[in-house]
Amino acid sequence: MTLQQMRYFVKVADYGSISETAKRLFAAPSSISAAVRTVEEYYGVTAFVRTSKGVTLTAAGKELVIEFNGILNRLYYLDLKYEGKKGNKQSLFISAQHHIFGMDSFISMIKTIDLQDYHPGFHECKTSEVFTHVEKGWSDLGLIFFDSQSKGQIMQELRGRGIVFNHIAYRTAHVYLADTHPLASNKEIRGEELEAFPFITYDHVPGVNSAYTEMIIPYYKMNKVISVSDRAAAYSLMRHMHGFVIGSGYHTCDLAYRDILAIPLCEGATLELGWIVRNNYILSDAAQEFLKLLKKSETQL
Repeated sequence: MTLQQMRYFVKVADYGSISETAKRLFAAPSSISAAVRTVEEYYGVTAFVRTSKGVTLTAAGKELVIEFNGILNRLYYLDLKYEGKKGNKQSLFISAQHHIFGMDSFISMIKTIDLQDYHPGFHECKTSEVFTHVEKGWSDLGLIFFDSQSKGQIMQELRGRGIVFNHIAYRTAHVYLADTHPLASNKEIRGEELEAFPFITYDHVPGVNSAYTEMIIPYYKMNKVISVSDRAAAYSLMRHMHGFVIGSGYHTCDLAYRDILAIPLCEGATLELGWIVRNNYILSDAAQEFLKLLKKSETQL
């Protein structure tokens, strides 16, 4: 069985028709049918139910699609990561939680690259996605933070994934909010003061380990919770609905966000910040330069 046969199989599942798949991929219907038959024979399953209107996945077929998509997606990210390697193209992919250090160091690292071609990437995502990206090799490094209550569970999860955590610093939890927020003038904010305002979270979604959620204020009940997937949405809610986010307190030097403040949370949790990498992973020159800049930026705060 080949990767091309996997691709054909997944596309048939997407389009629900062998003839439509052949049309979209500019391939012969017989080639598509042969690929599907090869997959079914290889695994000894019936993946599709054939009807006059097309094909429908069986339970076994759905499982194969999930597995094939995982393989094909990983290959896609590897192609991105190593594209142009022979031409000495610099590449460094980093995954990070939202509202954490790293972006300024990433920008500084890129400025040090004295090449015509480079292809780095910085991806802000949910905590569980940071783990997956590093585990699967889609990212070279991951940047995370957590409080003492979730540390044990986080460390166990990382060990199970073959990932090593490297400590950088401890920081007091901060509240991110817009400068128009009623609490913006406070030097520090008490947890009970936040109850009247929408709490914005990136990780509070079904199926996600509770230890991953960026709920660093467990002692207070939040009555208004809004889940978002990106920082732009969070900033809009901060600016227009007096929403807030709990994070590490780091702030980018980008002036576009100068209206977003980071105020210490009174008696807030102490957060441990660090970087993660796969066990026995050899860091590239770009990765080592990034980490050097990251540690330097921490000592200056």
